[in-house]
Formats: sequence, C-alpha cells, structure tokens
Amino acid sequence: MKPIRPLSPALKAHTTADLHGLPHGRITEQGTEAHVFVADLDDLTAWWMALEGRITCQNAGPGVCLWTLHTNTDHGRGTPIRVHALALDTDLIDDDCRTAINNSPHAA
Repeated sequence: MKPIRPLSPALKAHTTADLHGLPHGRITEQGTEAHVFVADLDDLTAWWMALEGRITCQNAGPGVCLWTLHTNTDHGRGTPIRVHALALDTDLIDDDCRTAINNSPHAA
C-alpha cells in the first residue's frame, strides 16, 4: 500500500534512526537527501555500524574537521543520508570504521 503522499527524506532518516536506535540531533533534507547531525565521532560510528557506507573528512576551519558518512536508509537501496559530525583535527575515528574512510587526512 502506497502512502497518500510520499515520505520526505528527513522523515525516512528519522524513521531509520528510530528503527536502529541511532543517536541524532537535527535532521534536515536537501533535495532527495537527508542530512543528520550527530554530536561526535562515536555517534557517527554507531550510524556506520548500523548502515555501513563511505566516510569522508574535510577541514572545517582551524583545528576542526567535518566527518561525513555517506549512506542510505536501506543498505544501498534507500533514500540517501549524509550523517555529519564535527571533531577536532586531533580526534580519531574508531578503528572499526577505517575500511569506510575515503580521502581522509586522518586515515592510518
């Protein structure tokens, strides 16, 4: 049964977070993608452990990095989600996530 009106990317991301018990702060959408903002790298790791995906890191100012998990709501078949976490450039992401890191200045 189709819903009367299509679900927004943000609502799909929120439902995914609830289904998996994932931490989140603000959830927004831009076009067909949802953007989830989490508190720290541990929260980002929780999302990666639940949904997998690719992780990137870019400079976000002096001494600060923006880590982003590129994933989706259904293991490659769902709505695109970008999970974002700000961290100090000295903070390290969990070793379990190393295989998902792409173009990161903090990769081992």
